[in-house]
Amino acid sequence: MGKKLAPKQERAAQLIAAGISQISTSNHPDVDVSKQTMNRWCHEESFQERVDVLVSEAGQDTKDILEGGQKKAAKVIVSTIDGTMDPDPKVAKLRFDAAKYVLDMFKVKKLPAATKPSRQTNRRNLTEAEEDEMLEPLDDE
Repeated sequence: MGKKLAPKQERAAQLIAAGISQISTSNHPDVDVSKQTMNRWCHEESFQERVDVLVSEAGQDTKDILEGGQKKAAKVIVSTIDGTMDPDPKVAKLRFDAAKYVLDMFKVKKLPAATKPSRQTNRRNLTEAEEDEMLEPLDDE
């Protein structure tokens, strides 16, 4: 990673990583720089690297939270099957859709079927004599 950012730049990187616009970030009380300075920071490699790290960490945190919700999601699906879901159909559908999303996100993808050995792997290597015989011209009789 590049150089360590100044405190204002670090706070700006956090805000940008959270989806705040450059203009709003530049006007934030913890940052308080001109739009031009904010734009210059956003073009610096070390600033971009820090934003990327922060976005990646936030994405991992989100994934961890959703993974923790898999059991709850499965229970929602089961309660739908059992007919013990929320009596309000709108709430029931919303909960079901959210549960399905979480379960779909983390389901194990199907592995491709194992391929049968090709004919090439079943063939033996030709001997030198067999190769020579194959390369001989055919007699025109």
